[in-house]
Amino acid sequence: MSPESEVLFDTANTLDDIRTKAQESNKLESELKESIASVQNILNNQTERLSLKEKKFKCNDSANVEAITELFESIHTLDPTLTVDETTQVQIRRHTALIEFIDTHCRIRAYSFQVKKCNNITCSYCKPIRLPPHEFNNLNFLPDPIPSRDNTDHYMPFERVYGTETTEEYRLTYMQTQANAEPISKSILIGGKIRFYINCEDCRKRRCVYSDKSLNNEEQEDYQQALESYSYSCGAPIFPDDHYLSEVVFVRTRISCDSPIEILYYSSRKSGNYPICYYCGESESLVAPSQSLKERFKQIYPLCEGCQGNEKEFYTKGEIKTNGRASKRRKT
Repeated sequence: MSPESEVLFDTANTLDDIRTKAQESNKLESELKESIASVQNILNNQTERLSLKEKKFKCNDSANVEAITELFESIHTLDPTLTVDETTQVQIRRHTALIEFIDTHCRIRAYSFQVKKCNNITCSYCKPIRLPPHEFNNLNFLPDPIPSRDNTDHYMPFERVYGTETTEEYRLTYMQTQANAEPISKSILIGGKIRFYINCEDCRKRRCVYSDKSLNNEEQEDYQQALESYSYSCGAPIFPDDHYLSEVVFVRTRISCDSPIEILYYSSRKSGNYPICYYCGESESLVAPSQSLKERFKQIYPLCEGCQGNEKEFYTKGEIKTNGRASKRRKT
């Protein structure tokens, strides 16, 4: 890139920073696209050489500004308050009308998002169906892959699972996560060994970063440099396996973007700790618990207005003993 764009790029530490800088500078945006075009072409060519069941893989171009604008115009018929910049799960949860539509008309999976008309005459979103009723009633969401009972190395045929209730329990990445124990020693997973916090690039939730010992100056510099080089997502390590800090600095990997905030976060005294919603990580619009709730539980974890509006309730821990009952953790 040009020297001017290089200077702008060097001041961006995260993908969000890069997007912001690119919005401010058309030159940076165009030069960034040009600089990665050759790499994209190589990856596309390599991928399109692959085939599955004699069908070649196909790479599609990313959505352009016109397509994104058109999509949001459609979304605005559901919820006109959503903006193009609001794309994280935390931000979307604030829009109750959109969440209601997703809950009643959509199916969300790790690798798919499906929408289906409801055929409810009182629905304010769906237009009347055009298919014959018997055909429409036989349309279902696409099923999740289910292993064959006869040969677990293969999945059941589509026609056998279509129309049945399935879950993601057999998704390969989910099974691997569940099968593998947390690779961190329990002696490290304590509040006193939280050294930093890191935000997921996808859901923006704060996650705890652990280390058995405090990092020295060189390690801290390498850690900060790694944050500029790698993007973190819930359930993944911060560093590649060959990075020396992968044996020094840890995050929990048996979590996903759907997981709530770690309980240890709230007991940590590490600087930079502030109250955030237990469910979504939002720090604004937190709800004050009632006095009766305070009298019943020792720990009440923060709840934001958005999650409360989505029928979430305060997560509590340590019921205060009454009539000899033992303390326990529960939701109320």
